[in-house]
Amino acid sequence: MMAKLHSTFRLTVTTLTPLHIGTGNTLLRDFDYVTHDGKTWVINEDTLADLLADYGDDLAKMAAGRPASELLRPEDFHADSPLFRYVLPGEPRSQNPGSVLQEQIKDPWDRPYIPGSSLKGALRTALFYAGYGGRNLQFRVSDLHNSPKFAAAPLERRVFVKKLERREEPSNFDLLRALQISDSVPDEQKRLQIVNVIVSKNSQPSGSPIELEAIPSDVSFEMSLALDGYLLSNQIRRELGYVDDQIGWVQGLPQAVNSWTQDRLSVESQANRSSNWTNTFEQIKPIVDRFVAGQTSSEFIVQLGWGGGWDSKTLGKRLTDNQTEFSKLVNDRRYKMLRKGKFVAGDVYPKTRRAIVTRKMQPISLLGWVWVRMEAME
Repeated sequence: MMAKLHSTFRLTVTTLTPLHIGTGNTLLRDFDYVTHDGKTWVINEDTLADLLADYGDDLAKMAAGRPASELLRPEDFHADSPLFRYVLPGEPRSQNPGSVLQEQIKDPWDRPYIPGSSLKGALRTALFYAGYGGRNLQFRVSDLHNSPKFAAAPLERRVFVKKLERREEPSNFDLLRALQISDSVPDEQKRLQIVNVIVSKNSQPSGSPIELEAIPSDVSFEMSLALDGYLLSNQIRRELGYVDDQIGWVQGLPQAVNSWTQDRLSVESQANRSSNWTNTFEQIKPIVDRFVAGQTSSEFIVQLGWGGGWDSKTLGKRLTDNQTEFSKLVNDRRYKMLRKGKFVAGDVYPKTRRAIVTRKMQPISLLGWVWVRMEAME
């Protein structure tokens, strides 16, 4: 009998801290946005250009690179104005013309959402971490690909792919083909805020704050997750070479994610940092500990988007625990993990961290932590 094609789950993803998933685009002060009455107004350039089409001089100014803010009047700033795409509470810290605001990903109607690829990428890393540890694999620099872009590919194949025959394409046998995650339903209320983020080095602020659009805390999104029962059925999984422990990682997804998250936060809490930076991690760690202690099968906490840093996208502790091999890796110039100097076994890596700060540069929160609840759907 063929297995049920899909086991589908409804995911409710709730932000525990502000979440920034960027587009790679930046908004420039006075050109793409302006501030007025304590708010940030993002300009609808197309509408502004249409309304000015009858005024050749003004349109010429804008086309010549003059700030769009020079074309706006005080009476233009109201909630229903077509001249603005959306309005954010608060203002960026920098008042300098041309200062940069990093844009949050949104749909064509400027409604923020969570891409399925962002969540799947985080879950892939968590399952990679679980599988690597579950099989007691030991890290060696010699196991890596020579290209930094594909460095981890040989390690991932040992966890997610069967032993390949000649000419077989690894992606065709990747276990995570069986895990499918949709984009979230967009937030109709268009809830966004502006946050200032500092990059710290050795617990000290490094450089100017980075200003971001972010989804605030306590905003929920609906997504769906499907486990492809056909790919995981006994006959097909034998053909694809999946084995029982691999199936177990997928079926025990919440436990795997919470264990990975707990290990990440334990490393951060034990690192030698100032109390202010430690406190930002203590916001999340008790919640994770509670989930792990309860061995919940339907909830997990994970970090998404910008701000997670190196350990949120790698094997983290599985690499750093082998200090000799990890030192070789960091000092290997092929992988560009160190800008200058030499890494010594026992050093903290990476030396930089990111956190939301107050205007007085005090860290108050981490970025991108979400709580996910899974509910089986018929």
